[in-house]
Amino acid sequence: MKYVPPAGEAAGTAYVDGNRSAGTKGSVVPAGAIEYPQREIDHVIEFFGPAAPSNTDLQQLRKAIEAAIAAATGGGDTSQFLLVSQARARLPIFPEILSADGKMIVTSPAAGTVQVPTSVNFQHRGIYPVSTSSYIEDDRTFTTLSNKTYHLRWNPTDGFLLKDLADGSYNPAGLAETDTLFDSTYDDMLVARVATNASNIATITNLVNSNRLIVSAVKSGAASALDPLWASSFTGSETLNWSRTPVATFHGHVSTTATGNYGALEFSNNISARAVTRYSAGATVTSNWNETAPTAPVGLTGALEITAFA
Repeated sequence: MKYVPPAGEAAGTAYVDGNRSAGTKGSVVPAGAIEYPQREIDHVIEFFGPAAPSNTDLQQLRKAIEAAIAAATGGGDTSQFLLVSQARARLPIFPEILSADGKMIVTSPAAGTVQVPTSVNFQHRGIYPVSTSSYIEDDRTFTTLSNKTYHLRWNPTDGFLLKDLADGSYNPAGLAETDTLFDSTYDDMLVARVATNASNIATITNLVNSNRLIVSAVKSGAASALDPLWASSFTGSETLNWSRTPVATFHGHVSTTATGNYGALEFSNNISARAVTRYSAGATVTSNWNETAPTAPVGLTGALEITAFA
């Protein structure tokens, strides 16, 4: 409803009371000033209910507003409601890219340029939808320099940013690119790693962003004999390309089809050389037969089970 000023006065003029002793003339109240508020309140009560307008209940406007809130939220104590702005600050949920593989396919249209695509949707704090189409092209396109490593990031305040690992303001401690400090957080999403060569051609590693990241894989194949200890080892790894560094566990074994002059087993299925980053998880499993004659085990195979989550 538009404000209705006193009769004969300019738009926005306030109403004043008359004061005869001071010679102040009271405002003349036009019909619309009374008619329009009543019609508007009456419409709200009729539209939301829960009862028809009545002169015996002077709390119907409040009740109608509460009915509208209940219809939109499912009801309950309104003092317990959480606003979207509050949820975006409180819910402990990581950013989630809503694509089939959880990645935002950043590309390089030409040497020296990287670009975030349009029409990719993601969730912030599990409740607030964001689309890359909401950002104009200039805010999604970045210039690179040769022989650099960058992180492409997003946060709700600044949008998309391209951060140089050699920039002291971004990486004051000179940490390795794989350091967990650069992982996605609730409010700061690591979208991709961008590495350029001497010709300023970018190699882009798009990273999976999801609230839950988990993988379980078994790697198997030929193992190697470690002469002269007659130990046998197998190394396996799983490519991840996640936005967060996982916790990983490893289980494995090495087996052989034949050995000569069986002796003591010095150790079995020892897991070593663990290597876990946001890009991959791998390790080596080793078994050692202490044989009594120099005949190495043959037909060696190994398997490594990798479980990672973040």
